[in-house]
Amino acid sequence: MLRKIKEFKYFEPSALSEAISLLNQYNGKVKILAGGTDLLIQMKHRSLTPEYLINIKNISELDYIKYNENEGLKIGALVTHNSLANSTVVQEKFSLLVEAALAVGAVQTRNRGTVAGNLCNASPSADTAPALIALDAKLKLVSIEGERIVKVEEFFAEPFKSILKKTELLAEIQVPNLPPHSGGAYLWLPKITAVDETLVGVGVLIAIDDLTNKTCTEARIGLGSVAPTPIRAKKAGEFLRGKRIKNGLFRQAGEIACNEALPRSRAEYRSEMIKVFVKRTLNQALGKIK
Repeated sequence: MLRKIKEFKYFEPSALSEAISLLNQYNGKVKILAGGTDLLIQMKHRSLTPEYLINIKNISELDYIKYNENEGLKIGALVTHNSLANSTVVQEKFSLLVEAALAVGAVQTRNRGTVAGNLCNASPSADTAPALIALDAKLKLVSIEGERIVKVEEFFAEPFKSILKKTELLAEIQVPNLPPHSGGAYLWLPKITAVDETLVGVGVLIAIDDLTNKTCTEARIGLGSVAPTPIRAKKAGEFLRGKRIKNGLFRQAGEIACNEALPRSRAEYRSEMIKVFVKRTLNQALGKIK
């Protein structure tokens, strides 16, 4: 039930250093507000009742999408899902991320909600997480003590809980360049509700040696909404590496990925859909390789 939000004190810093200082000062009693698409609803439900709120929207140093041929893609904490999806460089080089960003909520949510915030909410069904896992992305977490880098697949601890410390802020998402002769895709099966929550989400990156031989040199599979947290189907990826792509191979990979998942509800249906969507997503990713 939605209720009136409890009274809180509000800060609007204009620099990252100021935001980090406030996080440290009000350790455990404060929440970061970026898009607010998850946080404000949780506050209305009283599942979160922070005493302090830090709105980081005015910190321009966190609002960027940068690409470098040596370092890959860097996404600032304030980048919204629609900004990511509309980025020319992301469309050209990381179409998998475009597909995942467009799967998030409705257009209003994508206009306000940030990719970093979507990760920090740590929902098992977050659409950006499986895609970023497949891309082997990392996160830069900053605090008054400095910064640390963690892989996206290691960021989630349990449903709606991450390893982010109370004094840390997720400042940047780092996506390395794709391997040669590779393609990626994200497909999802929606649970038809008021918000069309994802029932099964699959992010895939696959690389081959060349278009003639089609031997898999790399395969990464991220799964969402089929376990307590977004996960990487490591055994399925390992199974594909070194194998020549032929009929039945992707079906086998889907069966292996299914065995790595731990669906919380509608387990039988979700398990079957993992097999279907891993196979389908791998085929779509393979079709993008030029």
